[in-house]
Amino acid sequence: MELRNRMTLVLGVLLALGSLTCRPPEKNGLGLGMAVSGKTIEQVQQEHTDAWMAIPGVVGIAIGQYQGKPCILVFTAADTEQVGRKIPPTVDGYPVVLQYTGEIHAR
Repeated sequence: MELRNRMTLVLGVLLALGSLTCRPPEKNGLGLGMAVSGKTIEQVQQEHTDAWMAIPGVVGIAIGQYQGKPCILVFTAADTEQVGRKIPPTVDGYPVVLQYTGEIHAR
């Protein structure tokens, strides 16, 4: 499936689910209270989306919240621990939270 179509599908799923909040993976080493870079979270997400979507098991990427602050959600269809070895717990000061969703299919 083309990346743009996959991202549109993920956005649609998120909108359908309503308000989604992040929860940290068990061993993410998340350092809270870090200064966020001068980039917006949308810019950071856009910079990493292609590379992360190329990782086997990653099925989508979105923006959510973790403890009331913006985070980047990485949705996985595979073992989040294996995917987590390839994705850092933070990028440019924003937390990155892995969330197992299983496969996402268009209806």
